[in-house]
Amino acid sequence: MPSSRTNRKLKEAKKSFTDPVLFAQHWLGLNIWSRQQEILQSIARFSRTAVKACHSSGKSFIAAVAALWWITAYEEATVITTAPTWVQVQQVLWSEISAIASGARIEYPKPTATMLRLGPNRYAMGLSTNEGIRFQGFHGKVLIIIDEAPGVLPGIYEAIEGIRAGGDVRVLELGNPIISSGPFYEAFASQRPGRNLITISAFDTPNLQGVTLEDLMAMPDKELDSDPCPYLTTRRWVKEKYFEWGPEHPLWQSRVLGNFPLQSEDALLSLTWLEQAKLRTEGDGEVFAGIDVAGPGDAETVLCVRRGPKIVLLKAWASSDPRGQLLAALLPFKSHLKGVNVDSVGIGYYLAQHLKDHSLPVKEINVGKVAGDSGKYSNLKAELFWKFRLRAESGDLAGLTDDRTIAQLAGIRYRHNSRGQIEIESKEEAAKRGVKSPDRAEAVVLAFAEVSFSHAGILEYYRQEAEKAKARKRAHPGHVWEKLGRFPCW
Repeated sequence: MPSSRTNRKLKEAKKSFTDPVLFAQHWLGLNIWSRQQEILQSIARFSRTAVKACHSSGKSFIAAVAALWWITAYEEATVITTAPTWVQVQQVLWSEISAIASGARIEYPKPTATMLRLGPNRYAMGLSTNEGIRFQGFHGKVLIIIDEAPGVLPGIYEAIEGIRAGGDVRVLELGNPIISSGPFYEAFASQRPGRNLITISAFDTPNLQGVTLEDLMAMPDKELDSDPCPYLTTRRWVKEKYFEWGPEHPLWQSRVLGNFPLQSEDALLSLTWLEQAKLRTEGDGEVFAGIDVAGPGDAETVLCVRRGPKIVLLKAWASSDPRGQLLAALLPFKSHLKGVNVDSVGIGYYLAQHLKDHSLPVKEINVGKVAGDSGKYSNLKAELFWKFRLRAESGDLAGLTDDRTIAQLAGIRYRHNSRGQIEIESKEEAAKRGVKSPDRAEAVVLAFAEVSFSHAGILEYYRQEAEKAKARKRAHPGHVWEKLGRFPCW
């Protein structure tokens, strides 16, 4: 008969399988932090767990741990993982599963790209699909992991509810709270029985635990780079984002504090619309480009090319003379381009002439001129930005994948002036609240600009241009640009 010591060891081993935290520590050899432990314990206790978290909080890592625990602890068990795209399924969550399994004290079979099978009815697999029917047929003891949950379609959630109708089914939803609508948002908006909600702020993570914002701002460089867990949210990153975004920016609220953004009433664009445009990949049509030309300081010259509603290229240059690089980026589209909208104010005029000399269909746009609908908009800039807002709100925007562009667009504000016209906050006003020049945002808006002048409007336009030309000549008599002809001294 086994000794009491042996029996005790057997009981301890059995307990370490049923307790996910002990399993992670003993069998996978992992040192997981408090909120990750909380997520594992929640899966064991609740039928549904929803986790909204800051950037780089280790949520996908702990989801991989949960998947391995589930199929190890139970003899007949299934794990289904999903995410908005196949790349997210394969390269994020399943790369974590593969890495953890290879270092475990348990000898797991080598996983394929999205499958780990321990037996006929004991396996984990990854799915990425828009078809809810592919989630049918799973029964019994099932763990469903929804990674990057804000981007998963409502139809997939409906299919998952069908699986939950029978058996012991647990659901783990994880994501950065960037979209204030849809099933993931609703999970936090209305508490339901059997569901546990977890929020992870950057200040909860090991690198910032116990650190206040005031402490962070006062930290010397050496302490700022002293991160106990450098693979999680770092102190320096949080400080940089504070100065880049500010505490009222929706990206600070979502990516740093782990909260759904409370959009300012005067925000031109909802972060939800922009993040949804990030997820859309479809779009075709005529090709247009927009160029915002850098002024002095740390501004960028930015090119945005779109095909119909989809952004297909966005490039930025901080160099003082990006003409050659910009032209090289445009040439592959030359035979298809219907128009290149260039902000022609200041040095933008000279870049527009340079592109015209290379037979590109350039349209010079002075956003300070009179709007087509001057009763509604204070100037053309307000009209173009508001029409872009309507496009984003209606969902006619795709391929917006650059995070810096999203941040700039989400930070634009508007108001109604004393005449009741829509007016966009000036760059000078934005600078006073710490916002840098939104060059990428403006290039995107220019790419989607559809400008037509009324008879009266074009006369006013030429009158304004003539006045500006006179002012330039008075301010810069004999300027080097004039000596060179059309081209500026970049």
